[in-house]
Amino acid sequence: PLLTFALSLTAVLVAADRVVIRWIAYLQRIAELYARGRFSVRAIQAEQAPPEIRDLAETLEDMADAILARDGALRENLAQKDALMREIHHRVKNNLQVITSLLNMQQRALSDPAARAAMSDTRQRITALALVYRALYQGPDLKQVDLRPFLEELTAQLIAADSLNGATVETELKVDALVIDPDRLAPLALFTVEAITNAQKHAFAGRGGRLSVEFRVVDGQAVLTISDDGSPPDSALAGSGVGRTLMNAFARQLRGAATLVRNAQGGISARLEFPTPAYAPPAHPNAAGGNQAAA
Repeated sequence: PLLTFALSLTAVLVAADRVVIRWIAYLQRIAELYARGRFSVRAIQAEQAPPEIRDLAETLEDMADAILARDGALRENLAQKDALMREIHHRVKNNLQVITSLLNMQQRALSDPAARAAMSDTRQRITALALVYRALYQGPDLKQVDLRPFLEELTAQLIAADSLNGATVETELKVDALVIDPDRLAPLALFTVEAITNAQKHAFAGRGGRLSVEFRVVDGQAVLTISDDGSPPDSALAGSGVGRTLMNAFARQLRGAATLVRNAQGGISARLEFPTPAYAPPAHPNAAGGNQAAA
């Protein structure tokens, strides 16, 4: 009887392994591949399994097809949203450029030098905002902008506008790489406009000079320093002007601090220090593999 029982138990175990256990393990491997995003894998070997196992394999494949279809729909909706946002940014930029052109026409019609200067300052601020929107819709990611080329282009535009008045300004840029979000980019761009405009008014007026734009990231702190080599009066360091008020306001938006001091060259250095944004790189979705069969 004991031998008969042992033989029967062995036969049951062998049959269970061949009919159930090995197929369950096979489907478990398929499920693990699906968990890693390889939804194109198909359980081809399950065609030789018992009917119940084949039904379970077909259910897993239907689930994978449903997930692929849902992911495809989500990617399509995301692409449409991305295109819509880019179109919105493009139209906002175009509208700001129209406003800039209107202000330029109005500025030419003015005869009061103070009014013309105020109109020019407003036009430069709007130009900076238009550049922000252009950087957004032309960049690879709507949520972040590479600061280095942005500062280079913004500085070039401001200096080019000043060169029309006969002043030759040499620029030197030293910019560390930093990816920044639009919420921080706008006040940073407007601070740059105010600092360069201040140098154009007090240091470069009628004679030109040298402008230095330096951006450094050290220990989680970003420092933007815009310096000139002119000899502006002490009144340019006063804290009661509109430009100085705006610079302090932009610094507060960045949760930082703004300072305006005289540098070693006799000019003025505008310094903005703020905490760098903790911006993680975008995650790349798992790419589905080609049509494969689990071994």
